[in-house]
Amino acid sequence: MPASKVKNILILILVLANILLLSLAIPLRGQRARQQAETAAQLESLFARYGVSLDAFSLPETRSLYTLEFSPGEDAALAAMRALLGEMVFIEEDSTRYLTTYRSEQGVCQLSRGDTLDARLRGRGAVGDLGRAAADELACMGVETAFVSQPQRSSAGVYTVTAVQRLLEVPVFSAAVSFTFHNGVPGRLTGTLYFDTAGLFRTDDAVCISCADALVAFLDSRDELGWVGAAVTGVTQGYLRAETASAAVVRLTPGWRVATDAGAYWVNGMTREVSAFPAG
Repeated sequence: MPASKVKNILILILVLANILLLSLAIPLRGQRARQQAETAAQLESLFARYGVSLDAFSLPETRSLYTLEFSPGEDAALAAMRALLGEMVFIEEDSTRYLTTYRSEQGVCQLSRGDTLDARLRGRGAVGDLGRAAADELACMGVETAFVSQPQRSSAGVYTVTAVQRLLEVPVFSAAVSFTFHNGVPGRLTGTLYFDTAGLFRTDDAVCISCADALVAFLDSRDELGWVGAAVTGVTQGYLRAETASAAVVRLTPGWRVATDAGAYWVNGMTREVSAFPAG
Protein backbone atom coordinates (compact mmCIF):
# COMPACT_ATOMS: atom_id res chain seq x y z
CA MET A 1 0.00 0.00 0.00
CA PRO A 2 1.40 3.42 -0.93
CA ALA A 3 2.72 5.49 1.96
CA SER A 4 0.37 8.37 1.09
CA LYS A 5 -2.66 6.09 1.42
CA VAL A 6 -1.46 4.77 4.80
CA LYS A 7 -1.01 8.36 5.95
CA ASN A 8 -4.57 9.27 4.90
CA ILE A 9 -5.97 6.23 6.74
CA LEU A 10 -4.10 7.23 9.91
CA ILE A 11 -5.42 10.79 9.67
CA LEU A 12 -8.96 9.46 9.22
CA ILE A 13 -8.57 7.21 12.28
CA LEU A 14 -7.37 10.18 14.37
CA VAL A 15 -10.29 12.34 13.20
CA LEU A 16 -12.81 9.60 14.04
CA ALA A 17 -11.18 9.12 17.46
CA ASN A 18 -11.45 12.85 18.20
CA ILE A 19 -15.11 12.85 17.14
CA LEU A 20 -15.77 9.90 19.46
CA LEU A 21 -14.05 11.61 22.39
CA LEU A 22 -15.97 14.81 21.74
CA SER A 23 -19.28 12.93 21.64
CA LEU A 24 -18.44 11.45 25.04
CA ALA A 25 -17.23 14.72 26.55
CA ILE A 26 -20.28 16.85 25.67
CA PRO A 27 -22.78 14.78 27.71
CA LEU A 28 -20.36 14.64 30.64
CA ARG A 29 -19.91 18.40 30.53
CA GLY A 30 -23.66 18.88 30.47
CA GLN A 31 -24.11 16.49 33.38
CA ARG A 32 -21.45 18.34 35.36
CA ALA A 33 -23.15 21.67 34.70
CA ARG A 34 -26.49 20.28 35.89
CA GLN A 35 -24.89 18.91 39.06
CA GLN A 36 -23.25 22.26 39.77
CA ALA A 37 -26.57 24.05 39.29
CA GLU A 38 -28.33 21.62 41.62
CA THR A 39 -25.63 22.05 44.27
CA ALA A 40 -25.85 25.84 43.99
CA ALA A 41 -29.64 25.78 44.38
CA GLN A 42 -29.38 23.50 47.43
CA LEU A 43 -26.76 25.78 49.02
CA GLU A 44 -28.87 28.89 48.51
CA SER A 45 -31.89 27.12 49.96
CA LEU A 46 -29.89 25.91 52.98
CA PHE A 47 -28.46 29.35 53.74
CA ALA A 48 -31.85 31.01 53.21
CA ARG A 49 -33.36 28.78 55.90
CA TYR A 50 -30.92 30.37 58.35
CA GLY A 51 -31.58 33.88 57.08
CA VAL A 52 -28.23 34.18 55.29
CA SER A 53 -27.90 35.62 51.79
CA LEU A 54 -25.69 33.69 49.39
CA ASP A 55 -25.27 33.95 45.61
CA ALA A 56 -24.29 30.32 45.13
CA PHE A 57 -24.41 30.52 41.33
CA SER A 58 -21.41 32.88 41.28
CA LEU A 59 -19.17 30.72 43.48
CA PRO A 60 -15.74 29.75 42.10
CA GLU A 61 -14.89 26.27 40.89
CA THR A 62 -12.89 24.07 43.24
CA ARG A 63 -9.24 23.45 42.41
CA SER A 64 -7.43 20.28 43.45
CA LEU A 65 -5.05 21.72 46.03
CA TYR A 66 -2.82 19.79 48.42
CA THR A 67 -0.79 20.58 51.52
CA LEU A 68 2.62 21.77 50.33
CA GLU A 69 6.07 22.18 51.85
CA PHE A 70 9.32 23.75 50.68
CA SER A 71 12.50 25.29 52.07
CA PRO A 72 13.27 28.81 50.80
CA GLY A 73 16.67 29.05 49.14
CA GLU A 74 19.24 31.82 49.51
CA ASP A 75 19.99 32.06 45.78
CA ALA A 76 16.44 33.04 44.84
CA ALA A 77 16.32 35.55 47.71
CA LEU A 78 19.55 37.18 46.51
CA ALA A 79 18.17 37.49 42.98
CA ALA A 80 15.03 39.14 44.36
CA MET A 81 17.09 41.55 46.49
CA ARG A 82 19.18 42.53 43.49
CA ALA A 83 16.02 43.25 41.54
CA LEU A 84 14.80 45.41 44.43
CA LEU A 85 18.04 47.15 45.43
CA GLY A 86 20.27 46.88 42.36
CA GLU A 87 23.08 44.54 41.40
CA MET A 88 25.66 45.98 43.84
CA VAL A 89 24.24 44.48 47.05
CA PHE A 90 26.28 43.90 50.21
CA ILE A 91 25.14 41.02 52.43
CA GLU A 92 25.34 40.87 56.23
CA GLU A 93 24.19 37.89 58.32
CA ASP A 94 23.56 37.84 62.05
CA SER A 95 25.25 35.28 64.30
CA THR A 96 22.26 32.92 64.16
CA ARG A 97 21.96 33.15 60.36
CA TYR A 98 18.24 33.77 60.94
CA LEU A 99 18.30 37.36 59.67
CA THR A 100 20.11 38.61 56.56
CA THR A 101 20.56 42.27 55.71
CA TYR A 102 21.03 43.44 52.13
CA ARG A 103 22.42 46.94 51.51
CA SER A 104 23.01 49.08 48.46
CA GLU A 105 22.85 52.72 47.38
CA GLN A 106 19.17 52.12 46.60
CA GLY A 107 18.20 51.06 50.13
CA VAL A 108 18.40 48.35 52.76
CA CYS A 109 16.32 45.23 53.32
CA GLN A 110 16.24 42.82 56.25
CA LEU A 111 15.04 39.32 55.33
CA SER A 112 14.34 36.56 57.84
CA ARG A 113 14.71 32.85 57.19
CA GLY A 114 10.91 32.68 57.07
CA ASP A 115 10.88 35.18 54.18
CA THR A 116 9.60 38.10 56.25
CA LEU A 117 11.12 41.31 54.93
CA ASP A 118 11.41 44.99 55.81
CA ALA A 119 12.89 47.18 53.09
CA ARG A 120 13.54 50.92 53.07
CA LEU A 121 14.10 52.29 49.60
CA ARG A 122 16.04 55.33 48.42
CA GLY A 123 16.39 57.29 45.21
CA ARG A 124 13.11 56.18 43.61
CA GLY A 125 11.04 58.42 41.37
CA ALA A 126 7.36 59.21 41.80
CA VAL A 127 4.80 56.97 40.11
CA GLY A 128 1.21 57.59 39.08
CA ASP A 129 -0.48 54.22 39.43
CA LEU A 130 0.55 52.92 42.85
CA GLY A 131 -1.02 49.49 42.42
CA ARG A 132 0.62 48.94 39.04
CA ALA A 133 3.97 50.08 40.40
CA ALA A 134 3.72 47.56 43.26
CA ALA A 135 2.78 44.70 40.91
CA ASP A 136 5.62 45.59 38.52
CA GLU A 137 8.14 45.69 41.37
CA LEU A 138 7.09 42.23 42.54
CA ALA A 139 7.23 40.87 38.98
CA CYS A 140 10.84 42.07 38.70
CA MET A 141 11.55 40.22 41.96
CA GLY A 142 10.15 37.01 40.46
CA VAL A 143 6.91 37.07 42.44
CA GLU A 144 3.49 36.48 40.87
CA THR A 145 0.70 38.68 42.22
CA ALA A 146 -2.81 37.42 42.94
CA PHE A 147 -4.27 40.88 43.56
CA VAL A 148 -3.35 44.36 44.78
CA SER A 149 -5.53 46.49 47.04
CA GLN A 150 -6.68 50.01 46.33
CA PRO A 151 -4.38 52.69 47.81
CA GLN A 152 -5.19 53.44 51.46
CA ARG A 153 -4.42 56.93 52.75
CA SER A 154 -2.67 57.01 56.13
CA SER A 155 -1.72 60.69 56.24
CA ALA A 156 -1.22 63.67 53.94
CA GLY A 157 0.56 62.39 50.82
CA VAL A 158 1.17 58.95 52.33
CA TYR A 159 -0.59 55.93 50.79
CA THR A 160 -0.24 52.18 51.20
CA VAL A 161 -1.14 49.34 48.84
CA THR A 162 -1.11 45.67 49.80
CA ALA A 163 -0.24 42.89 47.35
CA VAL A 164 -0.91 39.17 47.84
CA GLN A 165 1.36 36.59 46.25
CA ARG A 166 0.01 33.93 43.89
CA LEU A 167 1.22 30.34 43.77
CA LEU A 168 -0.19 27.55 41.56
CA GLU A 169 -2.83 29.98 40.28
CA VAL A 170 -4.30 30.75 43.73
CA PRO A 171 -3.48 33.38 46.37
CA VAL A 172 -1.22 32.64 49.33
CA PHE A 173 -2.97 34.80 51.89
CA SER A 174 -0.06 34.62 54.35
CA ALA A 175 2.35 35.91 51.68
CA ALA A 176 1.43 39.58 51.45
CA VAL A 177 3.43 42.80 51.41
CA SER A 178 2.58 46.46 51.91
CA PHE A 179 4.15 49.21 49.80
CA THR A 180 4.21 52.69 51.34
CA PHE A 181 4.37 55.69 49.02
CA HIS A 182 5.18 59.30 50.02
CA ASN A 183 3.81 61.67 47.38
CA GLY A 184 3.96 58.83 44.87
CA VAL A 185 7.53 57.80 45.74
CA PRO A 186 7.95 54.21 47.02
CA GLY A 187 9.68 54.35 50.39
CA ARG A 188 9.05 51.13 52.28
CA LEU A 189 8.15 47.50 51.62
CA THR A 190 7.15 45.17 54.48
CA GLY A 191 5.55 41.75 54.77
CA THR A 192 6.21 38.18 53.68
CA LEU A 193 7.14 36.79 50.26
CA TYR A 194 8.26 33.35 49.09
CA PHE A 195 11.03 33.67 46.52
CA ASP A 196 12.12 30.07 46.01
CA THR A 197 9.49 27.36 45.55
CA ALA A 198 11.56 25.11 43.30
CA GLY A 199 11.58 22.37 45.93
CA LEU A 200 7.82 22.48 46.43
CA PHE A 201 6.26 19.08 47.14
CA ARG A 202 3.01 17.54 48.40
CA THR A 203 3.07 16.20 51.92
CA ASP A 204 0.34 13.64 51.07
CA ASP A 205 -2.45 12.96 48.58
CA ALA A 206 -5.31 14.44 50.64
CA VAL A 207 -7.13 17.03 48.53
CA CYS A 208 -8.77 20.28 49.63
CA ILE A 209 -12.51 20.15 50.32
CA SER A 210 -14.91 21.68 47.81
CA CYS A 211 -16.34 25.18 47.97
CA ALA A 212 -19.77 23.75 48.86
CA ASP A 213 -18.31 21.69 51.72
CA ALA A 214 -16.44 24.73 53.02
CA LEU A 215 -19.62 26.81 53.08
CA VAL A 216 -21.54 24.08 54.90
CA ALA A 217 -18.71 23.85 57.46
CA PHE A 218 -18.85 27.61 57.92
CA LEU A 219 -22.62 27.59 58.41
CA ASP A 220 -22.35 24.76 60.94
CA SER A 221 -19.77 26.76 62.93
CA ARG A 222 -21.58 30.09 63.08
CA ASP A 223 -22.62 29.68 66.73
CA GLU A 224 -19.12 28.73 67.91
CA LEU A 225 -17.71 31.65 65.93
CA GLY A 226 -20.27 34.07 67.32
CA TRP A 227 -21.04 35.13 63.77
CA VAL A 228 -24.06 37.45 63.56
CA GLY A 229 -23.88 38.38 59.89
CA ALA A 230 -26.58 38.05 57.29
CA ALA A 231 -24.69 37.54 54.03
CA VAL A 232 -21.74 35.73 52.47
CA THR A 233 -20.20 38.23 50.07
CA GLY A 234 -17.36 36.20 48.54
CA VAL A 235 -15.44 32.95 48.68
CA THR A 236 -11.82 32.46 47.55
CA GLN A 237 -9.72 29.31 47.52
CA GLY A 238 -6.07 29.65 48.46
CA TYR A 239 -3.32 28.85 50.93
CA LEU A 240 -2.33 29.85 54.46
CA ARG A 241 0.97 29.10 56.13
CA ALA A 242 0.83 26.50 58.91
CA GLU A 243 3.15 26.13 61.88
CA THR A 244 6.21 23.88 61.48
CA ALA A 245 8.97 22.79 63.84
CA SER A 246 11.56 24.69 61.79
CA ALA A 247 11.40 28.27 60.49
CA ALA A 248 13.38 27.04 57.47
CA VAL A 249 10.44 24.90 56.33
CA VAL A 250 7.32 26.51 54.89
CA ARG A 251 4.10 24.49 55.00
CA LEU A 252 1.08 25.79 53.09
CA THR A 253 -2.38 24.46 53.88
CA PRO A 254 -5.17 24.88 51.31
CA GLY A 255 -8.58 26.16 52.25
CA TRP A 256 -11.25 28.78 51.68
CA ARG A 257 -11.52 32.42 52.70
CA VAL A 258 -15.18 33.20 53.34
CA ALA A 259 -15.94 36.93 53.28
CA THR A 260 -19.15 38.07 54.99
CA ASP A 261 -20.86 41.28 55.97
CA ALA A 262 -19.52 40.71 59.51
CA GLY A 263 -15.88 39.76 58.96
CA ALA A 264 -13.85 37.18 57.07
CA TYR A 265 -13.26 33.53 58.05
CA TRP A 266 -10.93 30.71 57.10
CA VAL A 267 -12.11 27.15 56.46
CA ASN A 268 -9.19 24.73 56.62
CA GLY A 269 -9.41 22.59 53.49
CA MET A 270 -7.95 19.55 55.24
CA THR A 271 -9.66 19.56 58.64
CA ARG A 272 -12.79 21.67 57.91
CA GLU A 273 -11.92 23.72 60.99
CA VAL A 274 -13.34 27.25 60.82
CA SER A 275 -11.63 30.27 62.39
CA ALA A 276 -11.50 34.03 62.04
CA PHE A 277 -9.37 35.00 59.07
CA PRO A 278 -5.98 36.25 60.30
CA ALA A 279 -5.67 40.02 60.32
CA GLY A 280 -2.96 41.64 58.23
